[in-house]
Amino acid sequence: MKIRFLLLALILLSAANARAQFGSFGDIPIEITADGETRFIGGVAVAENNVIVHYGTASIYADYVQYNPETRDVLAIGNVRLYRDGRLVEADRALFNLETKLLRTSDFRSSMTPFFAKGETLNSLNVGSGYEAKNIIATTSDSSKPDYYFKAGNARIHPNDYITLSNVSMYVGTTRVFWFPYIYQSLKEESGFNFTPGYSSDWGAYVLNRYGIPLSDTTHGALQLDLRSKRGLAVGFETNSSFGPENKSWAHFQSYYAADANSSINHTAEVLVPVTSSRYRLSLQSRTYLSDDLYANVDINKLSDYRFLRDFYPGEYHTNPQPDNMVSLTKWDEQYTLTGIARFQANPFFDTTERLPEIALDVTRQPIFNAPFCNSPLFYESETSAARLTRDFGTLSSTDALHPIVTSSLFNRYNAFRFDTFHQLSLPQTYGGWLSVIPRIGLRGTYYSSGAESTLDNLPQAVGLDLRQDVEVLLQRKSGDPVFRPVFNAGVESSFKFSREWENVQSRALGLDGLRHVVQPYTDFSFVKTGENPNGILQFDRLTPTTELPAITFPQFTTLDAIPNWTIWRFGVRNKLQTRRDDTNYNLLTMDTFFNANFDAPSYPGIPSEGAFSNLCNQLTYAPLPWVSLRMASQIPLQNTGFTQVNTDVHFLANEDLSFSIGHRYLDKNPFFLNSSNVRFGAYYRVNDNWAFSFTDQYEFSDGTLQAQEYEIHRDLSSWIASLGFTTRENRNSITGQSVSDIGIILTFTLKDLPNLRLPLAAHPSTGTSSNITK
Repeated sequence: MKIRFLLLALILLSAANARAQFGSFGDIPIEITADGETRFIGGVAVAENNVIVHYGTASIYADYVQYNPETRDVLAIGNVRLYRDGRLVEADRALFNLETKLLRTSDFRSSMTPFFAKGETLNSLNVGSGYEAKNIIATTSDSSKPDYYFKAGNARIHPNDYITLSNVSMYVGTTRVFWFPYIYQSLKEESGFNFTPGYSSDWGAYVLNRYGIPLSDTTHGALQLDLRSKRGLAVGFETNSSFGPENKSWAHFQSYYAADANSSINHTAEVLVPVTSSRYRLSLQSRTYLSDDLYANVDINKLSDYRFLRDFYPGEYHTNPQPDNMVSLTKWDEQYTLTGIARFQANPFFDTTERLPEIALDVTRQPIFNAPFCNSPLFYESETSAARLTRDFGTLSSTDALHPIVTSSLFNRYNAFRFDTFHQLSLPQTYGGWLSVIPRIGLRGTYYSSGAESTLDNLPQAVGLDLRQDVEVLLQRKSGDPVFRPVFNAGVESSFKFSREWENVQSRALGLDGLRHVVQPYTDFSFVKTGENPNGILQFDRLTPTTELPAITFPQFTTLDAIPNWTIWRFGVRNKLQTRRDDTNYNLLTMDTFFNANFDAPSYPGIPSEGAFSNLCNQLTYAPLPWVSLRMASQIPLQNTGFTQVNTDVHFLANEDLSFSIGHRYLDKNPFFLNSSNVRFGAYYRVNDNWAFSFTDQYEFSDGTLQAQEYEIHRDLSSWIASLGFTTRENRNSITGQSVSDIGIILTFTLKDLPNLRLPLAAHPSTGTSSNITK
């Protein structure tokens, strides 16, 4: 007969003092259920045959259980299973303390997703600090005969933090393939040991080695030892740490040194300035919270030469080719932000606008009082800054004895003290419950101290007079006298919405539960009058060439040294096609179409005027189903002076075995960028349960160049996916027509249950210094 009882009842029947001791443990009852005999011997509760113990989030199953209410120990023997905090531990024998949560087991088996492990003993280290296991075998393969596993003499497991293993052997099947004296694997950071073998034209055959180690509870380090057949040996060290209250503050330090055996390698089809063979980087990024609303940022990057990132960190180079050097202190509030910035030129080969220092106060848009004759409040926003600015032009130099070259900048550095203050009022109004109208008016004042006289001594005399004048106008004003520039701006923004619904549109296959079309016409009129032509102002915060339309409102327009006169009226319409999914509105299609009518076209320094009209711009996103999507951004000229741009991306999952994507970039008659018609096409095909194939090709129609090819074969190894790939890239010089090939071989092993975890055999080209090595 199955007997069910509460231990509280046993204690009440046996001794009054035991009830007091148990009451100090807490109000949560300890519930014990058993199929066999239950008794209370010498103050210890005993239960046999299919025993279940419940206390809070912990559950223990065993053949035999003893519970001591004085020590809070639960002794379980035979087919023991302990469930706690989403983790399962199985053992032949276990001792678990309900109060301290300390655990002692023998002949254990454990499951902590995605790991499966077994060993001789598993014991808690200290309260809340983790576990120690002896003679452990671990794998992520959920099979009685795993295709791979690790065997370690000793292991320390700190859940959600890190694992350390000593005397570790890795087995594939029954064959030992690696042995390591010690392994550290962070469960938070990309740490542990991994190596990346491969080949590329720039590096030759290479092996990149990385070993992560714990430096403290909140600091993780990594050692790098890389060998490249064409470049030689390189070493590095980096750390990641968190600190402060709740570990909100963080810091990342990175160092790397390469004794480059062949720094003249060039697969870019560009003429490169020689660099020294001793190449290095020192980087520090951090954010330190001094309080909840006060924090400091540090971003420092010292490089040996202008080509270091391209040669050793190509993935980082493509996203950030000229890293910043800046420290700042920010005081944040819901109504304002106060920031102090120091930006400096640590790398003399890069152009830099130094700010030593800059203090900026930004007041967010907020109501100040109700406007007369209106029921809505008047809103105020402002920006004020003071800065000592210097524009440094980069110089390239070489200390190579075979190539003693020093290339100085064509332009002299210039500097000025700048004080700028901007204030704007706006009055949001709604008429008839449907028409939104927001008029605004603003005033800006900017003072520039005396700056450098305009000198172009370094510009070759062979350069034509017109170009020399254009450069002078663009970069330096004609007089060193102080300048004060007032700017007045005014405008009005207006929009309204209307929609139509079709509730009878229903399709389970297409995921349609009703259909709604929302249309929002909008317009924005902007008038700006400046008291000083930007061609007469030193250009620090300047407008750089881009295909995108500049902002026509403040403070969104941030290049304050390039503010010209303008009168612009923007017209646009937004369209949304919506349905219901999961009880919320889902956007099937969004489209934003707009253009500018330039009554007084802006004339930015060094940028051709748009004329009477801007391009007609359109941004479209169409994602009707999870397995298909379309995104398109286009610009079409409305007059002869415009250019054409169409960027399109399509992703499609045909079935469970086949997916493909295609992207097209088209650009024609842009004054700053070359004409281009570039297609990128890729697909993934699963041949069967074990084999798959993928490829990506990129073709430039304007010069008939197959720019990039990537082909990979994938093999499913049960717990792993192994991929072997070949890549090639044609780097073409658009001026000389010269083309240089760059090839690479990629070998990757991805653990399916832990695709981002660094295990002893992890070869992946997107990690460490090998990020996109052939691109």
